[in-house]
Amino acid sequence: MVVIHDIFRYSAINGLSNWLKGITLTIFTLIVGILLVMLYVILIHGDKLNPSFGY
Repeated sequence: MVVIHDIFRYSAINGLSNWLKGITLTIFTLIVGILLVMLYVILIHGDKLNPSFGY
């Protein structure tokens, strides 16, 4: 909890209202969660994936 308090105190979101801080933290947590799920899928099913990098 101290880390979150320090992030709020020393970052650019310090001047925002509490509900904007909450929305910012929620969006950040959602993005990190999506990235972790994508990493899990790649690590577990990576040998079966067939990515194509074309137009």
